[in-house]
Amino acid sequence: MKKIIFTMLLGTLFFSNCVTAQKIEIFDEVRVNHDENRKDFSTDNNENIYYGGGQYVFKKVTFPKQKLNTKVEISVTVISGGDRYDRAGSIYVLPVDKNNSLEDVVKNKKFASNEYTKIKTIVPEGNFSPTIELMRFMTTFGIGFFSNDSLQRKPVYIPYWEREVKWKEDISQFSTLLQGEVWIGVHIGNYTKGGHIVSASINLTPSELSCDIAKNKVIVSILNTDPFGTNQGNDELFAYKDFQVEFNLPKGAKNVKLYYITTGHGGHSEGDEFVKKQNIVKIDDKKVIDFIPWRDDCASFRRFNPGTGVWLRKRVAPYIQEDKGTYTTKEIEEPIASSDLSRSNWCPGSNVPAMVVPLDLKEGKHTAVFSIPEAQKNANGTSNHWMVSSYIVYEL
Repeated sequence: MKKIIFTMLLGTLFFSNCVTAQKIEIFDEVRVNHDENRKDFSTDNNENIYYGGGQYVFKKVTFPKQKLNTKVEISVTVISGGDRYDRAGSIYVLPVDKNNSLEDVVKNKKFASNEYTKIKTIVPEGNFSPTIELMRFMTTFGIGFFSNDSLQRKPVYIPYWEREVKWKEDISQFSTLLQGEVWIGVHIGNYTKGGHIVSASINLTPSELSCDIAKNKVIVSILNTDPFGTNQGNDELFAYKDFQVEFNLPKGAKNVKLYYITTGHGGHSEGDEFVKKQNIVKIDDKKVIDFIPWRDDCASFRRFNPGTGVWLRKRVAPYIQEDKGTYTTKEIEEPIASSDLSRSNWCPGSNVPAMVVPLDLKEGKHTAVFSIPEAQKNANGTSNHWMVSSYIVYEL
């Protein structure tokens, strides 16, 4: 009996893991804004590095080596620093280049905003690969800055305005990438000095089993139309062409998955932000994604949007007559907010998780084609564009 108990204790020691979870702080209330007087690649006291007038902020972060399979979660909090409008935001990662500074890495990227053939920050070319997006989010209409109800736009069914918006997302597919020194960046496209205040951290939770050895996950970035740099435009690209990318799977690659993040933009009633558009991805001429990205639950984010524009719409409303206790109807004017409107895969105040598609692919070269067949060109001063990023993950 003693021998059996001793064996069980040995097994417990072998399979249990005493490594605790870690929280890696990245940004602590950093202001992401647009200040024409801010010098590119200037650094503050918290070692945040600013670019593009402050629309891009970088931080060098050191992650521990992960010997065990590890759950990776990113947490992001955003409040308005004075900007009243909803903006697209992105958290991304860049490997540290030991031979070049961050300034060299960014400046050496050659942008081509008006060429619809090879755009270096969009698809791979030579040794270059697109920026890898860890998480995409959409800011609200003025949360925090306008949450004191100074605009007096709170509907009766909301008890109070939220003061911040938070998201948490599982990004364990990046566990191998987030080791050692990397640059973590945040970008929010905006045009105000107030901008938005961002906090971000990453939690690492190793497996409880000491035998659960970390898998080597390889990330292959194959597309990213989210602007990286002040000289790159992304307007209407999908209206002109499909994007075709070749990628290679080495011998032994397994558990291959395609990750796809897409949002449509164009802030006018008939723009791609408010009109349903089909997204198609083909791998080796076979459709693996064919859907219309759409969110029709944006009204549920109303409490996060104190600065949203509000209009009145007439409708016939049934209601209970207090004196009679029976229903009747009358025409009323009902407020509807911009933040309530359905959109192309996002709402003001939402994050945008990736669509994940398992792929049955053999080793060798493969071709991916990304298409939005009815994407609109710009017209009458509008700005139609699709922010699409995609990457392949496999294990070796």
